[in-house]
Amino acid sequence: MRRWMVGWIVLCLLSGSVFPARAEIKLPPDVMAYATEGINGVYSLDFPTAEKNIQRVFALYPDHPFGHFGNAMIAWSRYEYEFETSDDNQRRVFERILDDSIQGIKRWIKTHPDDPNAYMGLGALYGLRAMFSMRTRRWVTAYFSGRRAISNLEHSLKLDPSYYDAFFGLGIYQYFAGTLPNVIKILAKIVAIKGDPAEGVRQLNVARQKAKFTADSAKLILIEVQNTRNSPYYDPQKSLQFIRDLRTKYPHNPLMHYVEVICLYENKQYDEVSAQAQFFLDQIGQGQFYKDIYVARAYTALGTAQMAQGNWTAAREIFERGRQAVQGQEPSRWGVWNALRLGQVYDVLGQRDLALHQYQYVLSFRDKWGFDELAKSLVKSPYQVPANGDVGPLPPQQS
Repeated sequence: MRRWMVGWIVLCLLSGSVFPARAEIKLPPDVMAYATEGINGVYSLDFPTAEKNIQRVFALYPDHPFGHFGNAMIAWSRYEYEFETSDDNQRRVFERILDDSIQGIKRWIKTHPDDPNAYMGLGALYGLRAMFSMRTRRWVTAYFSGRRAISNLEHSLKLDPSYYDAFFGLGIYQYFAGTLPNVIKILAKIVAIKGDPAEGVRQLNVARQKAKFTADSAKLILIEVQNTRNSPYYDPQKSLQFIRDLRTKYPHNPLMHYVEVICLYENKQYDEVSAQAQFFLDQIGQGQFYKDIYVARAYTALGTAQMAQGNWTAAREIFERGRQAVQGQEPSRWGVWNALRLGQVYDVLGQRDLALHQYQYVLSFRDKWGFDELAKSLVKSPYQVPANGDVGPLPPQQS
């Protein structure tokens, strides 16, 4: 899965699990209000509000899944978006909270063995662990966590066949397991992983149309599916429609805004990409949740839109401005991706020494973003624009 989408998929899967289809405990209205406000805080990237309200839930119901889901959501969202997956201390905080949340839900299941929401939540958390393990190349852990995720999701559906939200996680498995050997060959060699992409897309559409809590999540994952090039499901126009629906629902969320920029790029609406990316950049420091760390994302969109149109001098100027803009910040995934893109631009303009400097800069970091294989290939051979002029998708591409 592309990393620009994974975080929001997980976030929505977790948040969708928080509100019960058939709760074993009837929570008082004030506790429901705390949970709702906490989750809305996460969607708005307002983490202090989210944490305050989730702790209120914990105080009243120490082991209820609401609190555990909320804690995992906050920890993941902070690592993914506030720290751009670039802070190892926050990564360790997230991993600890994820483990604690899984154990907490298991305790709940011991006293509430027929609660489908608990199994849905446990499946979500194991899915999160599987995805994170894949990122960090812990393939065996990823495989077994994925199996536990699917087992729990299937059990939630067995307990309540009308629990359409479970189709979301199952659809993710069917689709991505079916395409996994082409994406992560190492994992495919360890175990025989089978999936059915067509069935996965069908299940995701069931969730989109019928799910109570994960309909928006299904839209997000279908955007990913529909933006995958050379796929039978490629439909970027539908992706643009879906993300515009979601932006209407979450108008203050900068990351929904940025996904629309990505969808515009995939639709080759480059003038609109540039206009929206510039607006995104202008909002940083002005809009409540547009943080300085998102500067690199804005320059990625501005520069890549020029690359896609063959405007290499303009692209160089933009990426160089972006390099200056992030000086003083801790290196982030998007910032390092911009450095690699700038190297490609230098190569096209015949500035090989400058290009090599950029690739060596990328290689100076531990390969936690998955760029090393591409950077090493560019050190060996200068970047060349494909014959069809396709410079590739906008988001950072892992090797």
